[in-house]
Amino acid sequence: MHRKMLEVSHVNGEDWIGDDSTDSLLFFGIMISVTRDRKLRMSSPASIFGFLVHDYILMPFLDRYVKTVPLVAELLDVRRQQKLEMVKSLRVAKARYRLEVEIGKSPPLSDEDVWLELRHKAIELRDEFRLENRRAFANIWSDMVYGVVLFILIYSNKSKVALLKFTGYKLLNNISDSGKAFLIILVADILLGYHSEFGWHAFAEIIMEHYGFEVDEAVITIFIAIFPVAIDIFVKLWLFKFLPRLSPNVAIILRKMQRH
Repeated sequence: MHRKMLEVSHVNGEDWIGDDSTDSLLFFGIMISVTRDRKLRMSSPASIFGFLVHDYILMPFLDRYVKTVPLVAELLDVRRQQKLEMVKSLRVAKARYRLEVEIGKSPPLSDEDVWLELRHKAIELRDEFRLENRRAFANIWSDMVYGVVLFILIYSNKSKVALLKFTGYKLLNNISDSGKAFLIILVADILLGYHSEFGWHAFAEIIMEHYGFEVDEAVITIFIAIFPVAIDIFVKLWLFKFLPRLSPNVAIILRKMQRH
């Protein structure tokens, strides 16, 4: 009786979903939940370990090491770009002091008082930038530790990785040819489209700031001129040489769209 109710039929103007499709949806739902849980189990220990290494090993070590080794203190000192930001902040603070005096919000300050306030502000900014540089230097090593731990977990859990690959393969096969073509175009336009240069520029700045490097526009320009172009070449090679073998219908849809 249960099987009859799940078969595809038209009863009182309503369509019932067949048993095979229901089993398929249930199967993929279970697969997604299982693989998501296993992926979290593999990545969570690596993230926790990287966090512990960064905050409880590297940062205390650098705080003590900077005070005893002048070369390290000079290496992790305030950078040129940070000094420019300090100058801008001090100018804004000085203008704010004058404005508050003009509008009667604060009592008049002598030149020595203003100098002391600005000096205190400069010391605060210097300490903040030094701490930021130490954190950025620690990010390099903690991310390396995270990558090593994650690689070990993946290597020691080959069955779980195989299950993730199997689930991704099945989900991709369930997408229609038009959907696959849409995803290919969407990803290609995001990474290699007309406005992708701004995204690559922001990405390069975030990476350089995360690891404590000076944001050099010349280096970013060279990166944008080489890396996305190389990706574009590999994508075109894959589309025209390998995609027709893997999915001829998707290749035909992409060719028709390129004509228009």
